[in-house]
Amino acid sequence: MKKLIVLILSCLSVACIRGYNPTYSFNQIQVVNLSGTAIEDVSASVAGTAKNISCEKVVKNAICSDYFGKRAYPQQGIELSWIHGDGSRKSDVQSPPIPSFYIPAIPLRLVHEINEAGSVKASYQQEELDRDGGMMYF
Repeated sequence: MKKLIVLILSCLSVACIRGYNPTYSFNQIQVVNLSGTAIEDVSASVAGTAKNISCEKVVKNAICSDYFGKRAYPQQGIELSWIHGDGSRKSDVQSPPIPSFYIPAIPLRLVHEINEAGSVKASYQQEELDRDGGMMYF
């Protein structure tokens, strides 16, 4: 038992000295329309990469989404623009934080939720397989 404790403490001290610096990545962008009406001309572009998505029309409670290869986590913001149900053009730039419980080997999904007032809530989400082989989201 002493050897196990010494081994664990040694590993922890090495990790602290070297610093834990995981690489964050994402592989999907989603725009979720929770505005109660259709939105049009939806586009999201990720600063620092050539990745962007666009959808001509997203009906209420629908998703505009795109999968792609793993990309490094953008240090800059993600710009989202759309035409709201009232005909006004809206845009928003956000840099959502990385989730506190994150497995670096599994890429994140960038989710933008547009609500009725036209404001946006952006977050990163991650999925993984549960014991039965189904998907779990957190």
